[in-house]
Amino acid sequence: MGMGSFAVGSYVIEYKDLKKICPDEIKALEKAKYFKEVGWRNVGQWLAWDDPDQIKDAFYDAILEDKSKPVIRILLELSEDQIVEDIFQEYEELVVALKNSFNKNTGLTLYFDSYDEEGGDRYDNPGDKDGCIFCVDGMVQLTPAGEKFKDIISERKWTQFG
Repeated sequence: MGMGSFAVGSYVIEYKDLKKICPDEIKALEKAKYFKEVGWRNVGQWLAWDDPDQIKDAFYDAILEDKSKPVIRILLELSEDQIVEDIFQEYEELVVALKNSFNKNTGLTLYFDSYDEEGGDRYDNPGDKDGCIFCVDGMVQLTPAGEKFKDIISERKWTQFG
C-alpha cells in the first residue's frame, strides 16, 4: 500500500445483485435526467462524502453540454441554479427510494462509498460500479436477513488515497 493510502473495508453487494433486489429503483435512477452524464461515480462520491457539490457540479456541466435545448432558452425559463436544485431533489428522492426498497426487501441497510481506481491498488476488488460501491450494514453478526443473503453480499477491502 502506497504512502497516503489507507485500508478500507465493508460488506458490499455488487451492482448486478442489487439490480435483482431493487430493479425498479435502479432503473428509475438510471433513467433520471443527466444520469448518463453524471453516472454512478458521482452518485457514489456525493453519498459517500455527504457532499451535494460532488453531484451538483456534474449537473451544471451536463446542463451546459445539453444539445437538446439551447442553454440560453433554459436560462430564460429557470435559473441554472434552480434547474440543478430540481434535478438534485429528484436524485435525493430516487436514492431514498432505493435505500428504502433495499431495506424492505432484505432487512439490511444500503449505504454508499466511492472508489478511485487510479488512487487504489492493483489488488483491490471493491465490487464497485464505475466507482460507486454499494455497501451493506447489518451483516456483522449475521441476522436472519444477513444469513439469507450471505451468498451474494460479501465483505470487501480496498485502498483509498487521502
